[in-house]
Amino acid sequence: MSFEINWANPKPHQAPEQLEGVTQEGISPGYIISRNVDGTVLSQFMHDTWDCRLYGAGSRFVFDSWWDFKTRGAMDSLARTITDEIKLLHWLSGFETTCNAGRSRGTSYLNSLMPTLRSLAKIAYNLGITLTEAHTSSQFQVALRNSIANASPGFAATLPLQGLLKDAAFWSGIETIEVRAPLIIPETEMQNILALTQRKQIEADSKSQQTPLIPTRLYAKLIEGSLEKLRRIEPYLPRIECFIRDTYADPSLSVPCFKNGLYSSGYKNNLSRVKRLYPTRDFPTWIDLAGKYKSLSETVNSYDLSEYWTDAGLGNSLSELNSHIGHLQSLCVLLIHAFTGMRASEVKVMPYEPVIHQAAKGFGDVPVLISHLSKFSSQGNYSKPLVWATSEEGVYAVRIAQQLARLNWYRHHPVDEEIPRNMPLWLSPDANCTNPGKHYAQPTYTALFGTPHARNNSESLRLVIEQSDLDELTIFDAFRNWDENPDFAKGKYWPLSSHQFRRTVAVYASRSGMVSLPTLKTQYKHLSAVMTALYGENSTYAQNFLIDKNGKPIDHGSVLTSFRESVRFNTSVRFYDQVIKSETRLKGPVGSEIQRAKDKGNLPNIYESRVSVEKALKQGRLAYIDTPVGGCTRKGDCPHFGVDIVLPCTRNCPDAILSEDKLEIYLDSLRFDQAEFSPTSRPFKLIASEIDHITKMYLEPQE
Repeated sequence: MSFEINWANPKPHQAPEQLEGVTQEGISPGYIISRNVDGTVLSQFMHDTWDCRLYGAGSRFVFDSWWDFKTRGAMDSLARTITDEIKLLHWLSGFETTCNAGRSRGTSYLNSLMPTLRSLAKIAYNLGITLTEAHTSSQFQVALRNSIANASPGFAATLPLQGLLKDAAFWSGIETIEVRAPLIIPETEMQNILALTQRKQIEADSKSQQTPLIPTRLYAKLIEGSLEKLRRIEPYLPRIECFIRDTYADPSLSVPCFKNGLYSSGYKNNLSRVKRLYPTRDFPTWIDLAGKYKSLSETVNSYDLSEYWTDAGLGNSLSELNSHIGHLQSLCVLLIHAFTGMRASEVKVMPYEPVIHQAAKGFGDVPVLISHLSKFSSQGNYSKPLVWATSEEGVYAVRIAQQLARLNWYRHHPVDEEIPRNMPLWLSPDANCTNPGKHYAQPTYTALFGTPHARNNSESLRLVIEQSDLDELTIFDAFRNWDENPDFAKGKYWPLSSHQFRRTVAVYASRSGMVSLPTLKTQYKHLSAVMTALYGENSTYAQNFLIDKNGKPIDHGSVLTSFRESVRFNTSVRFYDQVIKSETRLKGPVGSEIQRAKDKGNLPNIYESRVSVEKALKQGRLAYIDTPVGGCTRKGDCPHFGVDIVLPCTRNCPDAILSEDKLEIYLDSLRFDQAEFSPTSRPFKLIASEIDHITKMYLEPQE
């Protein structure tokens, strides 16, 4: 008999119902899953909760727990179907024995299978399909691969997912199972998916949990909201600068009012503040002033700032203006993160004048920001300057940040003292301090990069998590327990952090199809292109973050389909130009084979033209991706993919095409990165070994 439980030894009157086979109709709703000690029925297949604790299960199996009843209400027909499907998969896992050498799988496996089934159910529902349709849905397959790749360390679903996928394929060929059980993935993808899950298992001990991707709606709202706030203040900034310069030079301006209308105490405070900047000047006493002063509101009005003052919610205190300036600086920080992908430590040490323009082939002048790596000495002297490509929005954020830095400067320096060129962009509001012997003579505003500012930005931009955001996260990263993490609950503000931008920029840049892996490696200053790939991982399923007037992502037609078509076209162009038409000799196993065919003039037909290459890519007869050292023709996932110091492509990879030009550039990159390490360190030695290997193996003349 194929269907029984042999991980428990219940007495005959306590045992579940026995079956010799499963008909096309599936399991009968009245099928008895479990009984009480006295033999009465405890759970049936129709129930959404099965109590098998009498047989050794640690807890009940609750199959409708993937559905949010509080938010969504009762299940619709699709949700009901999916729930019945995961019940069938769970039942087969526990009662079908031939797939496991004559034994049904035990309670520990069945317990561990529950989170996997819940995750699969959420993916299917959010895509509007049943699990039975999953293996024919390209969107489901991409979402599943993305979710596995995004899974956090200690990915508990690795083994149960592998077991379920193998079992589902096995059940489809058993005569005693006539019902069409969900296959989950097509047979052709089995090895790739299993390789991906195996890789996650290997990475589990060494890789920290990936930073969450900012959902497209919130990402767009963050960018638009930040730009809107900066555009709102921009026309007022020259007047605000004059207001601050004059207020910090003349104690009769912006006089605060204390209790009972006593302005005299406010004037004394002003006088003390101004004398710190102008100690040799003489100022009138309160009696000599004889009422010739202006309150804060009167001063604000005299500089035509009342409208903005009210709009920004500022009160009768200069400290509120100072806090507001800090908030605006933090919005500039967000935009620079969003349009460069720089680390917080790299944004933090930007100079006051960081914008330059560099010529980029095919694009003309490209705006570039200068800063430094996070690897700087404890003495406060930073690394040599490096560049990050940006957009006009990034340049705009810098321009506003410079004007805000000027405001902080004139709060602590006389109006005739010039702003030094060697000043940090994020000048501290306590800029009366100095940093003798340090990279910048003035202190940076480090508090801008702390948690309070991140939380305040999320609230001020109204980045409230909606169900659609959670649905998107579930599709992109289903195996993370979003619904169990209170930080990501519906109605809460998004838990913003600077490092989220680094991954989000990589994903959306990769998703655009306009940014290559080597480009991201350079942009992110990654030693290994593999680390870059991890940041941009699964970008093919990231949604478009361009939104329409209603706040919805713009998606004319199938984004995924059009993206894949454009990828195939771009890939065919790159392969034809970089491989078939390459003027430099190709190396590596596949590269050498193509080079020999080129030398003999007998290239295969699929290489005749770019169109033939694209056709071969579409039919699956050819695969090609760019690598920093050439290209790779492997079909499916790379088993050597990992976070490595150097690339695995140059070490006898059977699918590699190596280009001398790219190898030279790769070596220059390695030498550049090597300078950041101690000669006695392991990374330095690994890089030295790689440089020596490539030089001798591929670049020196062969006898």
